[in-house]
Amino acid sequence: MNIVKVGNLKGNFSGFRDRSTLFEFVDGRRWRQNESTYYYHYAYYPEAVIVEERGMYYLKVSGIAGKLEVVKVS
Repeated sequence: MNIVKVGNLKGNFSGFRDRSTLFEFVDGRRWRQNESTYYYHYAYYPEAVIVEERGMYYLKVSGIAGKLEVVKVS
């Protein structure tokens, strides 16, 4: 497992919705949800980490157990 990005997600975070959901870090880098998972969790500027495992990227958000597959947008 390699840590790719550590930071805070920008603004209001309301969890995971669908494959069109975008997650933007404070520095402007964006990642898109890449799996069909719905999970509601509200947080404001939550801490988040992107990790790489076997060529796949995953988002871990503070306060949520587990991880979500994502792809880099910008």
